[in-house]
Amino acid sequence: MAILSGRKGGRALSRIAVAAIAAALVGTTAGAASADSTPSSAAKTAQSAQKTAKAKQSGSSANSSFAAGETPTAETFPLIAADGSGQAYLYPPNGTGGFGERVALGDYSKFSQVTKVDNNKDGAFDAFYELYTNGHLVYDSVDGTPKDLGAGWDAYNLVFSAGDLGGAPADDLIARDKAGVLWLYTANADGSFAPRVKLGAGWGAMTKIAGRGDMNGDGKADIVAVDNSGVAWLYPGTGNWAAPFGNRVKLGAGWNTYNKLVGLGDLDFDGKVDLVGRDASGDLWFYPGTGTTAGSPFKDRVKVGTGWNGMRLMF
Repeated sequence: MAILSGRKGGRALSRIAVAAIAAALVGTTAGAASADSTPSSAAKTAQSAQKTAKAKQSGSSANSSFAAGETPTAETFPLIAADGSGQAYLYPPNGTGGFGERVALGDYSKFSQVTKVDNNKDGAFDAFYELYTNGHLVYDSVDGTPKDLGAGWDAYNLVFSAGDLGGAPADDLIARDKAGVLWLYTANADGSFAPRVKLGAGWGAMTKIAGRGDMNGDGKADIVAVDNSGVAWLYPGTGNWAAPFGNRVKLGAGWNTYNKLVGLGDLDFDGKVDLVGRDASGDLWFYPGTGTTAGSPFKDRVKVGTGWNGMRLMF
């Protein structure tokens, strides 16, 4: 039975009585200084590093594609990873599922979770949601000043964006609380949120949840979740904020070999959305997408790296 069987439709969910934490989570604009006394824009730094990486890899201008002569036809994000000391690096896609020469970004030790979004829908990231270790969530856009969305977000052990799940232009946020309840925060263009929507309980059984964009070729953003027995499930998107996922589809067993899954969109520039997994030995595996609703959304995996087990953050 699908985990989402307990979800409710319509605007009734927005009227659910929410305890004190919700007051901090929705509509708070305390100012970015609450999260960091002198905040800098990690998103701006990362975008600059991405342009540098593009120029190095293509051997031409910063506006060239990641791999010379190739241009992604779907949303494509670089991989950003931070090691145990907090030092972060940007890894540009090389067009074959792997990554090119990394570019140093700086200290990410103040972040417990980070996720990228593409709100202008140009196929590249333009903002981060940054969960600070003090529980503040900050919307960090390349076009503006970091905006503090409030404290209390450390109530969630998972915060990420799979793209536009609610049908509005901006990318939305998925959050799982420590009781295993999954919530949807539909986003506004300025990074703020509408009242959260409860998607269902029981998601604590999932060891990993990831995704970035449309994995089954129907035009809606999807997610992949791995349960504690190692079975992976595809949750197809519906584009409806009140019920953003349809009935789940079993992808197969053995996915507990991975301790991290990352959705970055189309990494081999074939127009289909892919997935990346890190196994317990630190090897990185690329799952090329098939972009089809029939059969599996992924082809056979390809090993694209080693030595990644030293990375605390990967997004």
